[in-house]
Amino acid sequence: MKLLAVVIAVVFGAPHREDPVLVAAKVAKLPVIDGKADDEAWKTAKELKVGIDEPLEEKPKKTISIKAVHDGDSICILLVWEDADKNDQHAPYTWRGTAYEADEEKMEDFCTIGFALEGKFDSDMKAGIESKWDVWEWSAARTNPSGYALNRTHIFTKTKPPETLKSKKMNDRNQEAIYFAHPLKEGTPCYKRVDPPEKKGAEMVPQFVSQTPTGAAADVQAKGEWVGGKWTVEFKRKLNPGHKDETVFAVGKAVSFAVATFDKCEKGDHTVTKNLVLKIQ
Repeated sequence: MKLLAVVIAVVFGAPHREDPVLVAAKVAKLPVIDGKADDEAWKTAKELKVGIDEPLEEKPKKTISIKAVHDGDSICILLVWEDADKNDQHAPYTWRGTAYEADEEKMEDFCTIGFALEGKFDSDMKAGIESKWDVWEWSAARTNPSGYALNRTHIFTKTKPPETLKSKKMNDRNQEAIYFAHPLKEGTPCYKRVDPPEKKGAEMVPQFVSQTPTGAAADVQAKGEWVGGKWTVEFKRKLNPGHKDETVFAVGKAVSFAVATFDKCEKGDHTVTKNLVLKIQ
């Protein structure tokens, strides 16, 4: 039986004992999701402060503060990290004399939380491990105005997915091929892209506008605020939303996860934590 337990732990990616643990204690009242972190629940929550840096950096030079609480029905997670500049625009349309053009120089700040869903979990996306993550994605320009996060699934596989599932082929750390896909969960997402106006109005207009999310796409609330060189972002989701491809949280359960932050960047360079563990008490 002991051997079987070890095999199960390896196959399904049970958390390692040495991974830092974030404890989510039960509270009577959950925080308001407003990006302020001044609620009583956060004052009593245990803080986990961990290193966050480029994926291959062994000795991270930056840190991020993480807290979590639950009320038996929903869980809230708080992220606080330093960012010298507030970037809350994402490729807005700028008037260029005769027409609007997307300003690719203006990119937003954003962050993600990825939870183990299937397979062994490794915060390094180029680890070459076949796995599936449940991912919450907050962005300062696109999602923040709506009060929701994008709800995604990250899929890593060595077998090319069907064409209906858009994927990217990349090389892992051993220079072996692995496919990556990150589809949105079912439903209407919290923002949409719009075409530029044909006639001039304001010098700058948004390329992405909020809309009311539905289905699994509406499962994760999120709000952030930048003050004094720091981003504070709060997330909220039911422990068990009842939709597919979503990590279920339960009292006594430990789940591997990781956090990434992006500074004025859509993709590519970013900072990420090592593997962490969320424990629901």
